Amino acid sequence: MSLIGKAKLLLLKSFGLSNEDIVNVSKIKKGFDEFAKTNQTPSESYLSMINLFCSTKGYSNEFIHFFISKKYPKIKLENHEGTLGTKSIADVRKIADAIKRDGYFVFKNGITRKVAEYLYDYGINNEASVLPLETNNGPLRKEKINLNDPVTIRYTFSEEDLINDPTIQELMTDNSILSVAQEYLGCMPRADGTNMWWHTDYSNEPNEEAATMWHFDMDRVKWLKFFFYLTDVTTETGPHCFIKGSHRIKGIPDDLLKKGYSRITDEEVEKYYTRDRILEYIAEKGTVIAEDTRGLHKGKPVIKGARLIFQMQFSDHLFGASLPNAKFSNKFSPRVETLIKDNKDIYARYLEA
Repeated sequence: MSLIGKAKLLLLKSFGLSNEDIVNVSKIKKGFDEFAKTNQTPSESYLSMINLFCSTKGYSNEFIHFFISKKYPKIKLENHEGTLGTKSIADVRKIADAIKRDGYFVFKNGITRKVAEYLYDYGINNEASVLPLETNNGPLRKEKINLNDPVTIRYTFSEEDLINDPTIQELMTDNSILSVAQEYLGCMPRADGTNMWWHTDYSNEPNEEAATMWHFDMDRVKWLKFFFYLTDVTTETGPHCFIKGSHRIKGIPDDLLKKGYSRITDEEVEKYYTRDRILEYIAEKGTVIAEDTRGLHKGKPVIKGARLIFQMQFSDHLFGASLPNAKFSNKFSPRVETLIKDNKDIYARYLEA
């Protein structure tokens, strides 16, 4: 090893990193170098990011994010107004500060009744992939949901179909959503993950495939998700749940992080967190929840009826998990077309190279 190599090794060890951590750091760096060339993350680099997150209790992601935010600083947005009700940058900063502190913010009327009804009708009238109760490598069949006779616990809609819907494109380019995402991330946000799914009462047992067990997300380095309730949600219809403050550095106990990137039971969560920190979002149709899902969260199993959620994610970088290909068809309203044309980096994942 060269003198410079030895110096780097000593520097890394001075931060308390183990030999395994240092190997993970090296793999992550190689992964970013590869991503810069190919827009693809090597699987071993992605796995190293997860392992390092667990080992450093979240410090590593914040360290990587610091450099990402310096390379891709905030951009100037036309304004801060939109569906979330923000009117100024001061409004946006208050919301971002609350998310930094607690991990979430709830917008009681985050979308209009008209938009909520439109998206609900989309969920009723379009086919979705029928998710099996257990992992299956075979192709998923697609069908419309029958609310009176569901055939599975979760129905998932095509991301490519979603991003080419005009109403969803309006939400993807909404200035209030972009502003909150950018202020929270502290850098240019990247549209990354546009999804919709039904959870049904087909089975009310916690299910790993349907994300009804506690877990943290780790698809990217740093991100913010927006969950849109498209049905009224009660404690029986599968509310989204979150542990307040668990998104922070050291927010997840060592014993849970040692399990790695895996599902966690209610009993394990209740062992480490007081009841007042375990939140259930009971709310009406049209509610929007902005959440850093690096914190522990789950969808509570549906006891009666069904719940429909639309979700958008904005990330600091596209390094991380490999996601299914989804591209815009280049059919936009004039406003959406102009915004995407002026901000191609934000929407790069959905644009043809």
